[in-house]
Amino acid sequence: MAERMNRRAFVGAAAATAAGLVGMSGAAEAAAPGVKIIGIACSLRKGRSTAKAVQVALDAAKSVSPAISTELIDLAGMNLDPYLAVKVKSIDKEDDFPALEVKLIAPEVRGIIIGSPVYMGLVSSPCKAFMERCISLRQAGFPLQDKIGGAIAVGAGRNTGLELVLEQLVMFMLSQGMAVVGDGRPTSHWGGAVWAQKDEISGDETGLTTVRGTGRHVAELALWLAAAPKPV
Repeated sequence: MAERMNRRAFVGAAAATAAGLVGMSGAAEAAAPGVKIIGIACSLRKGRSTAKAVQVALDAAKSVSPAISTELIDLAGMNLDPYLAVKVKSIDKEDDFPALEVKLIAPEVRGIIIGSPVYMGLVSSPCKAFMERCISLRQAGFPLQDKIGGAIAVGAGRNTGLELVLEQLVMFMLSQGMAVVGDGRPTSHWGGAVWAQKDEISGDETGLTTVRGTGRHVAELALWLAAAPKPV
């Protein structure tokens, strides 16, 4: 009899906890101000498979709540001169990083999703230049700290370095003090990893599931963070 009572108490407590979590989610959505999620596509080719994958993640993020807005930034064609990270100007061309920096540190931006194609098991050159230029953010007091981060890798096949690229993106975000999330349930890995064939990602439903999961997970945590009381 006592065992049955204990089981009933356990089930009741579990149900109450689940209801509480649902309530917390609703409360966070109601209390949160406008929350913006920025997606950065780091391919050399504008509007191609990496940009498509990041947009899928942003669409999934936006579906979480009407309070969420999104913006896709495509690095293709931008001048993010990596020499400027060490105070050496290498080319006579307008630097695009300052405007990008302003967008990233804006207080309404609560989440950042970074996507890179896989180039020989590494992030792309625009992605590496972007990460190197972000040393200025560390020097400026870590303005990206506690923003929610998500990573997406786009490769030509399953064994082309997808997880290596995710690892590099995650390490970069951690170095900026960001709170990094994976794609959450049901797959719950390190981010979105999708296979592109002839610049199309629509045929990889397994990969797209992880991309959408990453977008949703970033948005959910960003909402909670925006609604949380500020530390004293």
